[in-house]
Amino acid sequence: MVALPKQHPSFLIDENGDVVVEATILFPIMIMIFAALVLLSIFLPTRGALQRATQYAATAFATTSSDTWLYFDKSSMTFDWITNKADLENVYAALFSNRDVLLFSEDVVTELEGKSLSSKTGQFSVDAYLANHIIYKEVIVTATREFTLPIDLNFLSFIGFPQTIPVTVTSTAVIQNGDEFIRNVDIAVDFIEYLNEKFELSDISGSISTFGDKVKTLLGW
Repeated sequence: MVALPKQHPSFLIDENGDVVVEATILFPIMIMIFAALVLLSIFLPTRGALQRATQYAATAFATTSSDTWLYFDKSSMTFDWITNKADLENVYAALFSNRDVLLFSEDVVTELEGKSLSSKTGQFSVDAYLANHIIYKEVIVTATREFTLPIDLNFLSFIGFPQTIPVTVTSTAVIQNGDEFIRNVDIAVDFIEYLNEKFELSDISGSISTFGDKVKTLLGW
């Protein structure tokens, strides 16, 4: 007798519905990839615009506060040369206040960021201050732009996907004041000499050095 081929249940070879199953699995992944591309298309231009604006503001304020012959004109957003020595900034004025560094930075960053092609949706804030490092001063400007996603991704909330994303950028610039730098170095040297005379630091240092020599001798170094 010839053996008949073994019959299989039809559901094992039925391919109906495969496309639906594959689409169900791939659709969320494709949506997440699309959302990531949308985020990049918004995040990168926004960050680039904020980086340029904050660095320009920090550099402009540092230049204006430095003992250079350059000044920054906010009306035209350009640098220009000072022709009269009497118009030079008082480099010691920054010792007593922040000299409106926040207002200056807000104006410059807002003006430059507004001219960029980046997203302008969401909240926008600027913070700026002067950090006194004794020997020198540093202008620190920070800008934050919070933008809302242009598409509704609430269905991805189960993975904690945010609807609002903040972009924060910080830029710094050093105020170059030659006179102030020399004065601060002199103050630091005078203070060290005062401590040396009051607490006899040189004698303590000599005693430590002598003790170290004895230890080296004892150890055979």
